[in-house]
Amino acid sequence: MKGLLVSCIAVFLSLGVVSANENATTCPKDTAIPLLRAYLGEPYYDHFYTTNATEMQHAVTALPYRQEGSPGLVFGFQAPGTVPFYRTYHPTVYDHFYTTSLNERDNAIKGLGYKDEGIVGYIYTKEMCCSVPLYRLYYDKPVWDHFYTADPKGVTSAQGLGYKLEGIAGYILPI
Repeated sequence: MKGLLVSCIAVFLSLGVVSANENATTCPKDTAIPLLRAYLGEPYYDHFYTTNATEMQHAVTALPYRQEGSPGLVFGFQAPGTVPFYRTYHPTVYDHFYTTSLNERDNAIKGLGYKDEGIVGYIYTKEMCCSVPLYRLYYDKPVWDHFYTADPKGVTSAQGLGYKLEGIAGYILPI
C-alpha cells in the first residue's frame, strides 16, 4: 500500500512538471515588450499608453506629456492565450481608453465619441505565465481619465484622488 502511495505521488509530481514545461513553452516572456505610460496634466488629465518608443518620444517632446515608466510587459504580436488590447481616444475630453473587449471598444467609438487608434499590444484575459492584473480605473468629473496600473498601491493612491476602480482590464507580465 505504501508503495502504491509513493507511485501515485511520483505520477502527480511528474504531471506537474509536464504542465509547468508546457506552460513555459506557451509563454514567450523573452519576446514581451514594455507597455509605456505617460501623463498629460492640467487642464487635460490624460494617461497615454503605447508600446512604440517613437510614439512615446513624440508624446513627451512634441506634446506636453510626461513619461511615467511602464506598468508591465505586453506582446507586440498575438502570443498564445493573448487578445488585442484596443486603444481609443476622445478628442473633446482628452481621454485614452483601452480595453480587450471588442464590444466595449465599438460602443466607445459608436456611442461615446471615441476614435479608434488600433491595437496597442496583446495581453492575457486570465492569469497565466506569472502575469499580474492590469487594473482599470476611471475619473469622470470634471474631466475624463482612464488610468491603468499593475500596482495595487497605485490603485489605492488613484482611488484616494477620486478614481473609481472599474475592474481588471487584463493580465500583463511584471517588469
